[in-house]
Amino acid sequence: MGPDPGAWPVAIVGGGPVGFALALDLAQRGRRSVVIEQDAGTALVLLAKAGYLNERSMELFRRWGMAQQIAGWGCPDDYPRDTTYCTALTGHHIGTDALACARDRVPPASTPEINRKCPQYVLDPMLADAARKTGLVDVRYATRLEDLTQDADGVSLHVRDVETGERHALRAAYAVGCDGAASRVREALGIPFEGQTLDYSVSALVQIDRLERFHPLGRAERFMFIGPQGTWANITSVDLMSLWRFTVLGASSKLDLDRLDMSADLCRALGRDDVPFEILRYVPWRRSQCTAARFRQGRVLLAGDAAHTTSPTGGHGLNTGLGDAAGLGWVLDALLAGWGGDGLLDAYSIERRRVALRNSAASTRNYGAWVGGIDFSGVLLDGPDGDAARREIGAQLSRSLYPEWNSYGVAMGYRYDGSPAIVADGADPTQDDPSEYVQTARPGHRAPHVWLDDQRSTLDLFGRGPVLLRFPGAPDPAPLVDAAGQRGVPLEVVDLEAPDVAAAYERRLVLVRPDGHVAWRDDRLPDDPGALLDIVRGAAAGGLSPDPGAVPGVG
Repeated sequence: MGPDPGAWPVAIVGGGPVGFALALDLAQRGRRSVVIEQDAGTALVLLAKAGYLNERSMELFRRWGMAQQIAGWGCPDDYPRDTTYCTALTGHHIGTDALACARDRVPPASTPEINRKCPQYVLDPMLADAARKTGLVDVRYATRLEDLTQDADGVSLHVRDVETGERHALRAAYAVGCDGAASRVREALGIPFEGQTLDYSVSALVQIDRLERFHPLGRAERFMFIGPQGTWANITSVDLMSLWRFTVLGASSKLDLDRLDMSADLCRALGRDDVPFEILRYVPWRRSQCTAARFRQGRVLLAGDAAHTTSPTGGHGLNTGLGDAAGLGWVLDALLAGWGGDGLLDAYSIERRRVALRNSAASTRNYGAWVGGIDFSGVLLDGPDGDAARREIGAQLSRSLYPEWNSYGVAMGYRYDGSPAIVADGADPTQDDPSEYVQTARPGHRAPHVWLDDQRSTLDLFGRGPVLLRFPGAPDPAPLVDAAGQRGVPLEVVDLEAPDVAAAYERRLVLVRPDGHVAWRDDRLPDDPGALLDIVRGAAAGGLSPDPGAVPGVG
């Protein structure tokens, strides 16, 4: 453990994917950070956690320079992503929802990326390695946060070395809790974690080589096991090779592990007891939909599971957390550089909390379709009556779970309506549909993707500082550029002439934030360019001074 350099710009509590994504984002902006992680290393235990990266997350990894690495980590690209409903793998087939393998998918017209499979035990070390290679991220493993305090100038974090018991303090300009659902940061701040418990489940990480050899249903990413009371378990491929996550669902109270026989339950799902398998580990967990009452208190922020938990039905938890990292990195950079105002922290809390509520609600709706709303009573019947019941159950499952297997709208369609750092233009909002996404340059939305002549995406223009897109017929942006210079805002002006790009952005001037969301657009300059910039940079009248986050001597 090296010497502390005085005050750190940012201290990140939690060395999971969200914490390291934030550290990487900050480092690519030239900002140092320290990551405090109580485990002795990254991904020390093989766990069957999150593994689905949606299209928006892959756009972020594209910005962070990791998209190709994630696409090529070793996951077979010819494995179907289907979901099959059955009573057991050797029992009755109820239905299949087919999704193409990676080899056969092409990106939708509105994004340069496709969603990817990358288990967290692979993703976490990738992110940690990328962050550390920047030379700007100091990782303090085996270090546990005990408490934190803050004042007008920064945050003091009181930590303990879990191996030696030695206690010491770190000082940072800002601190971010990325330390999971049982967040000590959130607890120290006294921020309520509001929501509901959906059930108590148990998941086992199971190794089965070439599972398709032992049943007639063929390869699928996921098998859902249906009984007269509904879905009672599922098995999902972790790596599209030999590792599977087997989950027993749905107890209203904590399961008694001493009475649980995961091997027997797995054999029930397989429909036979002669399949060679190894249960590597199993863990009980609480399925919940909870959101912190606020994501910001003073100079301390929350992100990832510390800020929100979702049912894994849809894979939105990790992806929402990665969006938090992208939404917070530029804000902290702007504050540390002095051009951002304190209002950006409030904007982050407002924007990302609303996305968390939206995404977790979508996940809970998906889970409701797993266990209710359908008459499952005839699923085990023999003969024509049973066949008819299973056909109807399969059709209803396919209809109700379509938004889970096809969640492009959840991934891409969130918007920051009502944010204090967004200037609305009165345009009607697009429909917020779980599956369908219509890209738009309406303020608050993700800036549209269009391919440029040099084979770059318009998305590749964004990520560092604010960008002003200027289309043919736009007025001279000099007054806006001058106002930016007076405030220290690193505004870049990009001229674009392609008609299809202009059509996607709909206005002659479009201001895009570093996180790739549109902040303002119009066909003419505002009467007061400085006032516009003060809103976008979180320093509008009624807030704090234009640069309260500037901390001399750190960066």
